[in-house]
Amino acid sequence: MALPARSFAFVALLSTLSLHTEDDMRCDGKLIGSGRSRIEVLKYCGEPQDRIAYLDEKILHRRMAEVMVGNTRETRQTGSYIETSRTSLPSDTKNRPNDTERGGTQRLPAHTHDESRVVNESTTVTQSSYAVMSMFWECKKTTVYVDEYVYNLGTGKFMTFVRFENGRLQSIRYGEYGFQE
Repeated sequence: MALPARSFAFVALLSTLSLHTEDDMRCDGKLIGSGRSRIEVLKYCGEPQDRIAYLDEKILHRRMAEVMVGNTRETRQTGSYIETSRTSLPSDTKNRPNDTERGGTQRLPAHTHDESRVVNESTTVTQSSYAVMSMFWECKKTTVYVDEYVYNLGTGKFMTFVRFENGRLQSIRYGEYGFQE
């Protein structure tokens, strides 16, 4: 049974739309996604309406457990979360301007662990009998250079917020409708 031309066009349209995700954007006929370089995005999308650049400190907190499975001792990751200098403010700075507003860089607060922020619960049990011997935290601190671009693609199109880390595209978010300048 042959599909009518309208049905075929509709199916083709749906398949193209499903390929376009929140992590992709289209510029100059090219589909731009995670991992692309900042230079490629500028080449295809042009200069952004607004941009900001800063150094961001990150700490990957991994909760680890040493467990005894039968006669074997194993170390397993049981959860993790990422803390950045932009998402973590010490409690005494909530009501006063932070260092970035005064032209400096913002630092992470004193090193602590917050069980309530664990987002990746990754405890896996391969056997029914195991005993937790000890729990500890493993933390890795890194500094990344962040570029954030805002593209206003005009009336009827969404504002596009692009984030690069160390020169590579990390995320694309869409906002409200843009406007004609």
